[in-house]
Amino acid sequence: MKKVIPLLFLLSLLLVLLVSIHLKLVQKLPEDGKFGFLRNAENLNLEGLEDTGATWFRPNFGYFVWGSMQKDSDSPIDFTKTDEVVRDAEKRGLRLLITVFPFADWDQKNKGLGCKVTDNDTGLPERKGDFETPGLPYYRCNPNNWGLYEKWLVAVVDRYDGDGKNDMSGLQFPVLHYEIGNEPDLMKDAVSGVGTVYFIGTPAEYAELLQKSYTAIKSENSKVQVLVAAPAGVQHSFADFWDKVFAIPDIGDFFDIGNMHCLSAPSEDSNDPVALSAEDLNVTFYKKLLTSHDIVKPIWVTEAENVQGSNVQENVQRLKESVSNALKNGAQKIFFTGASFANDPMRYTSEILLEERSYYKDIIYSYK
Repeated sequence: MKKVIPLLFLLSLLLVLLVSIHLKLVQKLPEDGKFGFLRNAENLNLEGLEDTGATWFRPNFGYFVWGSMQKDSDSPIDFTKTDEVVRDAEKRGLRLLITVFPFADWDQKNKGLGCKVTDNDTGLPERKGDFETPGLPYYRCNPNNWGLYEKWLVAVVDRYDGDGKNDMSGLQFPVLHYEIGNEPDLMKDAVSGVGTVYFIGTPAEYAELLQKSYTAIKSENSKVQVLVAAPAGVQHSFADFWDKVFAIPDIGDFFDIGNMHCLSAPSEDSNDPVALSAEDLNVTFYKKLLTSHDIVKPIWVTEAENVQGSNVQENVQRLKESVSNALKNGAQKIFFTGASFANDPMRYTSEILLEERSYYKDIIYSYK
C-alpha cells in the first residue's frame, strides 16, 4: 500500500521552498566600505556616486517621512517613492542608510501652532513647475498617535529587510540601517529666521522618540541597526542638547551606532574651536560626549566636509587629513556631503559634485 503524504506536509514543504527561493533572490549585500554620500535621491542617475568608490548612500530628507507616505490615518501606506529610492540605490550597488521622520500634519494639528514651522523654513517641499522637491511637513513634534507611527515604521522596516515576508517586489539587497531623525538640536538663525528646524521638542522628547522607534524596529527585525540622530555641530547649544539626551538613564540601550556631523567651519582661523574639532570630523568631540555618560558605541560621521576659504587644493588636502584623523580616532563610516571645495555659494549642486568628483574618488580609493 502506497504511503499518502498528508496535504498539510506538502503545503509546508512548498512554503519552505518558496521562502528559500526568495532569500536566494535577495542577493548578498554590496561591499561594506567606509565611505558614502548624503545627496538627493532624484539626482542619483546624474551624479554616479558609485564611480567614486563609495558604497553607501544616505538619501536627503523628504522620502521616508510618515506624512508623505500616509495621507491620513485610514489611508494605506504609499511606498511608490521609497521603492524608487531603494531600487535606484540597488542599481548602483549602494547600501542604504535611511533617515526616518515621525511627522504627519494630520497627526499633529491638534497639538497647536507650537509644533508648526513657519513658511520660510527651508525644509518644506518646494514646487518648481510640475515638479515638487521632497521635504518635511509643517508639524514637527513627536507623534500624537504613537501606535499609528510605530505601525508605519514597522511596515517600512518590514518592506525592505529582505526576510522573505512582505518584502518589496524584486528586492535585491536588504536595508538594515535606520537613523531616527536628523539634527533635533538645530534651530533657525536667531537673527535672519532662516534655516531648517528638523525637530520641535526637548532632549527628553527626542529620547522618547528614539526609545519608541528603536523598540518598534527591533520588534520587526532584531538584525536592523539603529543610529541615533547626529549633533549639528560642536557648538555649546548642540553639546548641551545631547548632554541632556545621553544623561537619560539607559538611553544607550536604544541605539546601536553613534552619529556625528561635521559641516564646514564658519571661520578661516585655524585656532577657531570649531575648525580645530573638524580636524578629525568631530570624532574626538563625540567620543568624549558619549564616554562622559559611560556610553560606548561605533561612530559614523554621516555628514562630512571641511571647507575653509576658497582654495580648492588646500580644501581637498584638509579633507584628506580630516578623514585620516577621523578613521584613526574611531570613525567606522564617513558620508560626504559633496560640498564645493571652491566654497561656491551654490555649494551642493550636482554640477559642482560632477566637477569635483575626482577628488572624492582619490580619497576613497586610497583606503581600498
